[in-house]
Amino acid sequence: MTLTNEVQTLREKRLPVRLHLGCGPNLFEGWINIDGDYCAGQPGVTIHNLTDTYPIPDNSVDEILSVHVIEHIMPDKVPLMLKEWHRIIKPGGFVATEWPDLLKMCKFIVDDPSRLYSDNRKILKQGIAGIFGNIARYQDVAMMHKWGYSADSLSKILKDSGFSKTVTEPNKYPKTGMCSRVVAYK
Repeated sequence: MTLTNEVQTLREKRLPVRLHLGCGPNLFEGWINIDGDYCAGQPGVTIHNLTDTYPIPDNSVDEILSVHVIEHIMPDKVPLMLKEWHRIIKPGGFVATEWPDLLKMCKFIVDDPSRLYSDNRKILKQGIAGIFGNIARYQDVAMMHKWGYSADSLSKILKDSGFSKTVTEPNKYPKTGMCSRVVAYK
C-alpha cells in the first residue's frame, strides 16, 4: 500500500495519522512506519525518501515521530524537510524529534579528553561515535552522521520552519544519556 493510500484509509476511518519517520527495523504499532530505499523489502515499512515532498494533503497528520534520524540528513536539506513536515501536520499536531545532542557529547569529551580513545564502547557511543556515527557497527554511509544539533539549535530551526512552539522533553527512546528530545507544535 502506498503512503497516500495508508493516510487516506486512516482518515476515512477517522483514526489518528501518525508517521514514524526513519523507522529502520523499529516498527511501532499504530504508526505508519516510513524509511528510505535501504529498507526496501522490509515488511511493515513504507518506502519514502524523508526529504522529499510527501504525497498527502496539507494538515492531514496528527503526529510525526523521528528518532535518531535528523543527524543522518544533510544540513542543507533539513529546513525544507521540516517545512514539509509542518505542511502536513494538522493545527495542534506535533513533531517529536530525538537525536544524539552534539553539545552534550562535546561537553562529555571536553570534561575528560581520554574519552576520545576509550576501549569502552559505551563511552565511545556517548562521545565520538555519537558525534560521527558508529562506523564499527554501521558500514552504510547513510548511517553516518551528517550534522549535529543541540536542543536550542534544533528548536530554532523548527520555529524557523513554521512551528509555533517547541518544548524540550525527556527522551522516550534514548540510546545514551547524551540524547535530546524536542517536540514542536503547529
